[in-house]
Amino acid sequence: MPRFFAMPWMMTAMLVATPTLAGPLRQAAESTSTEAFVDDEPPIAGRVTFNLGGGLLVPIGKTGDRFDAGWGFLLGAGYHFTDRFGAFLEYQYSDFDLKDRILQDENVAGDHIMQYGNLNFLFGLLPKGRVGLYLTGGPGLYYRKVEITELAGATLVPVCDPWLLICYTDVVPVSNVIGSRSSTDFGLNGGVGISYRIYANMRVYLEARYHYIFGPKFNAIEGTQRADGQYLPINLGLRF
Repeated sequence: MPRFFAMPWMMTAMLVATPTLAGPLRQAAESTSTEAFVDDEPPIAGRVTFNLGGGLLVPIGKTGDRFDAGWGFLLGAGYHFTDRFGAFLEYQYSDFDLKDRILQDENVAGDHIMQYGNLNFLFGLLPKGRVGLYLTGGPGLYYRKVEITELAGATLVPVCDPWLLICYTDVVPVSNVIGSRSSTDFGLNGGVGISYRIYANMRVYLEARYHYIFGPKFNAIEGTQRADGQYLPINLGLRF
């Protein structure tokens, strides 16, 4: 076939083939560009998740006047009703030292243990991104134990401090003061957390929660006082 007759046929074939090839190429390019911005996190609604962590616990208010900052660890399990909303059962153990001069003119040694179980609700503000932000809080049951192992300075003392779970308005022997006392009370907590997804639904989280415990009443010299507790745990953990 002469060259000048072949050229129109070749051009026609190229024009016909170009749209046919352009479609799949364009779809592949659009798919690639879209996948770069799609978050591939699996849905979390309807799933049971677990968490564990630990960190610093800071007593605040009158509780902070008696105890040093302590440490603790926590375990939990929960269910996500939606991608944003879930409920968790959590347990935390924490340990604190008594401050030296919590009683006037007396040097005190001992420690303080707190354990609690909470039913917490979680609401995700940024539930689907790699970086997440959430609010959490709920009611709980708190067990507090204070143990005094040493009281130096006198043999007979009046000791009435509701936050140490002890109240003698009259002078008593030191042997009456040394020992452990405990209380189990209702409380509430609430806080905020930030998380980072490291793989699938596995996230590292950092959160701070304020806990308020409604303690028992004591008839102190100044009148009736409640041994209410206030704590601020700052926990680093893993949720999966």
